[in-house]
Amino acid sequence: GTRPSSPLDLVKSTSSEHGAGTVERVLRANPLFEAFGNAKTLRNDNSSRFGKFTQLQFDVEDHDLAQREGRHIPICELAGSKCITYLLEKSRVVSVSEGERTFHIFYQMLGAPDTDKEKIWKEGLVGFDTSDFAYLRNVPSNSIDGLASGDNWSETVDALSIFGINDDLFLHLMRSLCVILQLGNLTFGMDVVEGEERSTISSPDVLSKLSSIMGVSEQEIESAMTKRSFSMRGEEVTIALKDNEAKDGCDALA
Repeated sequence: GTRPSSPLDLVKSTSSEHGAGTVERVLRANPLFEAFGNAKTLRNDNSSRFGKFTQLQFDVEDHDLAQREGRHIPICELAGSKCITYLLEKSRVVSVSEGERTFHIFYQMLGAPDTDKEKIWKEGLVGFDTSDFAYLRNVPSNSIDGLASGDNWSETVDALSIFGINDDLFLHLMRSLCVILQLGNLTFGMDVVEGEERSTISSPDVLSKLSSIMGVSEQEIESAMTKRSFSMRGEEVTIALKDNEAKDGCDALA
């Protein structure tokens, strides 16, 4: 017969009906990792931007039982897996080189059907494309293809469902991505308040939408973005940030 192309192919081909659900979850994990951790680079349309260590866990048949049944090699059945991720290229969320993209999931979400986008965030997703978000603006919507296209949205949603991420949990996850995109649209300027020059948010409409999806007041968001507090000799000190410092802090939060 032909040799399986990977260890997971071997697992799939030898799994019993009892372990089929576990095998399915292990196999379907890959599209999730690709959606949230892969991106297009100049050299690779589906480049992994993180490190991953996967450990497959097996139930091994008792050796004596296998011998009584006439088997020289005990049966091994996949029982689960453990995956550790590390070194995610977080900076890609806010800045990419010319000709490259951020992570696939953002483009998939924007390419999702309007019915899905209405459930996630009607005011901020329906009728919008990459040109409406600063973090995605370098890539025209009509050039999105491959794993980043909306065609792969349903596969990602189905895979999330297999791992129990559905209903409210799914909406919370997707809305957190919307918060990231909306943070990228915040702009900052300088103003003089009480004789002191300090940064202010110069995009009130963006701030209003951000406040709505985060459930945090506009005043609290602006204060957090434009001021920095720290302790000095037991006292709390608050300083006003410059506009470029506020923008850097906003990108760091995203």
